[in-house]
Amino acid sequence: MSITCKNSLFAATSATVIMTLVMGALVTTACKREESFPGLGNQMASPVDVAVAPGEGYFYVLNADFDRTYNAGSLLVLDTAGNKMSAIKVPRLGRTIAVAGNDMLVSFDADGTSSSATAILYDVSAPDLPREVARLDLGCSPLNTIMREGYKHFAIACDNAGDAGGLLIGTLTDDRTQTTVKLVRSYGTARRAMHLDPVNELLFAFPTDYGAQTWLDLDLDDSSSYTADGIQTSTPNEIPDDYEKTRRARSSLAQRQVYQSIVYDLAAERDATPESFPFRDAKTTEVAKEFRWIYFNPEGFGGVPDSDAGITSTSATRRYYRTNFFGAHQDPDDGAAFYLSHRGHIETTTGIGSPHANDVLRVAIVGDPRVRGDGTVPMTSDYLKFTRVYGRGAEDNEKGLHYPGDIEVKRVQGEKMLFVNHFRDLVNWSRSQVYFGVAAKSLGNQYWSAEIGTPDPYNSYYQIAVTAKGRAAVCSFYGNKVILFDVQPGTAIKEHLNIQ
Repeated sequence: MSITCKNSLFAATSATVIMTLVMGALVTTACKREESFPGLGNQMASPVDVAVAPGEGYFYVLNADFDRTYNAGSLLVLDTAGNKMSAIKVPRLGRTIAVAGNDMLVSFDADGTSSSATAILYDVSAPDLPREVARLDLGCSPLNTIMREGYKHFAIACDNAGDAGGLLIGTLTDDRTQTTVKLVRSYGTARRAMHLDPVNELLFAFPTDYGAQTWLDLDLDDSSSYTADGIQTSTPNEIPDDYEKTRRARSSLAQRQVYQSIVYDLAAERDATPESFPFRDAKTTEVAKEFRWIYFNPEGFGGVPDSDAGITSTSATRRYYRTNFFGAHQDPDDGAAFYLSHRGHIETTTGIGSPHANDVLRVAIVGDPRVRGDGTVPMTSDYLKFTRVYGRGAEDNEKGLHYPGDIEVKRVQGEKMLFVNHFRDLVNWSRSQVYFGVAAKSLGNQYWSAEIGTPDPYNSYYQIAVTAKGRAAVCSFYGNKVILFDVQPGTAIKEHLNIQ
């Protein structure tokens, strides 16, 4: 291999670190001399995402080659025994894989050379032979992609699009080669955790802190309301009083956004005139009503009130506002529910932080989140109910190192199971706080759970995909390998095979 100028960044990531590495990759543009790289072939190089193929006979692994060792990335097809079936050459800096029915959408960031941020749509009706059918120019750094089988629209969350928090909406056409994608929003804050509800044609998106975490859950008072000119009334309105009692607080939208989810009305925006899925500025009235406050003091698993981990104050006018969500997954048994992974940390020196985070929540849609006919916006508590299903009691990590990322909810051997990937990376955590874990929990009557964890970066676990037979695949980004697991509900989760 002859390389005259090479980015020497050490390959490291969660989705937090991916952005750091992307910026490092851009440094290579300053090098004008010709570079020469070997082909990747069917080797592993910074595997960053994994998905189950239709029929569940194969896994798809996205190799990103973040440290630029090879000339391209790859989409690797593995059978569930771990055999490498084929490798498809793709751009470097892969980010996400989404599979829905016979469609697979794979996203890539710009690599600082001739490659721009792109999504490639594949036909996977022959699961072992993905066939490219369309390439889509994204124009932003993709964070996550969500599709649902049988629904023609999909969503891509971005970290930047003129402003942070870009949202793209795509449309699958009958002729898949004509599939399109459009930038519809720049919300101002990145929101990776997304739930797509095809029945009601709504998209929910929750804020995600990608750096060394600074956002904190807050217990705040909401005993009053304030008009635009500062007149106070005694009616709570869901907005923390500290965020609206002064003119400056009312005008500072950025500080609010880390505690606000998005409810995007796909049906209304699709049918908008004169343009379908228009781009709307975040300061318009329509978009302002898409921002919704996130607060909850959830019941525990099984409906038991979670009083030991609730609001620090017992005042009826206080709310526990939450932030930093990484993953979302639909409930396979209930179209009106989904699951969220919720993160947090505590500063060891000050003790300040989010002590009731690092859990997984089941979120039930119990009301209509759309703006009402008179123009009023429903309160979050009117249409969402939060239940903690993971993260307390026996599931607490004894060293306090849990930090949930990707989650899966799947029936395994007939048992409804939750799978959680914990990932504390090398860039945003001190060496003593680095931790990688894969946990499984039964969501049935037994509430069984088990976990495998390690502080070893070269055996790290990142992202997870699971078959109904209990074979799971996890990326080891630092170790340049994929690890297969066997999950026996009620018994154990254990490593089966390392694939390099």
